[in-house]
Amino acid sequence: MTELSEYFANLACILPTTGEIKTTLLEEGFSNEAYLIDWGESIHLVLRVPFIDSDIFYINRASEMAALKSAAALGLSPAVIWNDQKGAFACQFVVQPSLDWSVVHKDKDVSRIAKSLASSHQGLPITNHQYAVFEVIEHYLSGIHSYAKKDAVLLKEYEYLKSVFSQLAQPNQLFNSVLCHNDLNPKNVLMDNEQLWIIDWEYCGVGDPLFDLAVVAKSHNLDERQTMLLMAEYDVSLPLSESLAAMSEYKKAYAVREMAWLLLKHLVTPKDRISLKYYYEFKATPSLNPFYA
Repeated sequence: MTELSEYFANLACILPTTGEIKTTLLEEGFSNEAYLIDWGESIHLVLRVPFIDSDIFYINRASEMAALKSAAALGLSPAVIWNDQKGAFACQFVVQPSLDWSVVHKDKDVSRIAKSLASSHQGLPITNHQYAVFEVIEHYLSGIHSYAKKDAVLLKEYEYLKSVFSQLAQPNQLFNSVLCHNDLNPKNVLMDNEQLWIIDWEYCGVGDPLFDLAVVAKSHNLDERQTMLLMAEYDVSLPLSESLAAMSEYKKAYAVREMAWLLLKHLVTPKDRISLKYYYEFKATPSLNPFYA
């Protein structure tokens, strides 16, 4: 658990000078810790503290913060109240819950997600950080090979990932690049019947908008009909067959990226046994791993 005193010192102009300030670890995730900070009668802030190496995981903190602040200005993300240069920030607390990995959406919620994604692609300014998922996977595989070179078991997993990656065909990009979220899974969408928020812009970067659509379709468990609805609500002018073909390859690339990320996370932080456990579970689950055999 992170020592919070230095962050509280930086938040001194925001926090009350009298009374008790409570902190609660909201979630100790794979790459960040999030804390609820409350005083008086209500929760006021969420403090996010990162603890992974940005370069190893292809994260650009300046791009992340620019995207988060711009998304907040558009009403798509909670407002940022404070941030530093290392990726820590405090933002407005919102009551909407994150979604479950097993979420089954109503059509109206698919439409809401599609329209929020379209708003972000149309409204967020381009940053200098490029994000092409095939290049990211290559970057992760290089890191895995470097860290696993003395571990025969994990080198075998590296060879497996390299093999499945070689089976992918990188789609031709059909549309202009936009600032993409690149990880819009159910845990990064907070929503109820009234409001939808997009959070965790850690992996944002300029790339193909169809990758964002593919991640939503795959990770939110959309069937074929709801995938078509997602595309129509995002942009009715999308060329259907070409877009579906590209998204099919991007869904596979998303799966390879997730497996590579989990394995790399374990290798970078060996005490983290959860990442390795989840890697093997992901690999052995046909609904997650399109290369399972």
